[in-house]
Amino acid sequence: MEYLGENLIHGIESSIEKFTNSEADLAKYIISNSEEVSQLTISQIAKKNHVSPATITRFCQKISFSGFNEFRHELKRYIDLRNKPTVTSDIKEIDYFSKLYQNHLEIIETTFRKITYPDIQQVVALLNKAKKVHVYGIGNSGIAAQEFKWKFFRVGIYVESITDPHQAVMDAALTTEDSLVIGISISGKTKEVIDAVKIAKQQGATILAITSEKASELYQLADLSLLVMSRNNMHMAQNISPTLPLFLIFDLIYTELVAKDYINRTQIRKKTLKALNEFSSEG
Repeated sequence: MEYLGENLIHGIESSIEKFTNSEADLAKYIISNSEEVSQLTISQIAKKNHVSPATITRFCQKISFSGFNEFRHELKRYIDLRNKPTVTSDIKEIDYFSKLYQNHLEIIETTFRKITYPDIQQVVALLNKAKKVHVYGIGNSGIAAQEFKWKFFRVGIYVESITDPHQAVMDAALTTEDSLVIGISISGKTKEVIDAVKIAKQQGATILAITSEKASELYQLADLSLLVMSRNNMHMAQNISPTLPLFLIFDLIYTELVAKDYINRTQIRKKTLKALNEFSSEG
């Protein structure tokens, strides 16, 4: 985990159980004397707490900082936030919101750098060619799989999203050479997704992988892969939805799909939305 601004002390408190006894004593000292600690050197803190500088470094690394200097910098920011009254109406002037804003921009910029236009064109060609699209994902990737289904189903792509591991392998066994299978796993190591993709590949299905790891097994299995940004590479990552980069890729694919067959796709979308509205009004 990583902490920023006013989350810092709460993060230390919630991590007490994973510390050794000496690290726990150090944590309590920091919590009670945060302003003093922000002004001290690592040697001064070590002397006051009768621990080695190496113990302090390990403590900082356990709460996801590279070392004491990075931790002290973040602690100073915490002190500044605590002591400075918030009077601004601009949300981006709040330190931790500003960082969150920058992280969202980083996701967008990195996604646009990693994915090329030919990649998007190829995915659209695969979607148009496939008689049925099968999307496999577990956990947060399962949420993304469901979003993919509803987004593309509304414009005429026959999509089935599978988030149950047992159903996924059964579904994969029924795929054919006319099927497009999309395996979603940010780590590229989700066993349930990989197992289903392997079966589908044996059936002759075309495989599209969406992952953040180029060296992963899922990436290696795919006929085409799209790389997304992992939250693990970002500070304050626990505040970023893991589905955000996936949804951004879906939007890119969707935009290209509709742009290349605008009249037909928008007419289909109108039909599906009309049916939904009529169904809702009847209910």
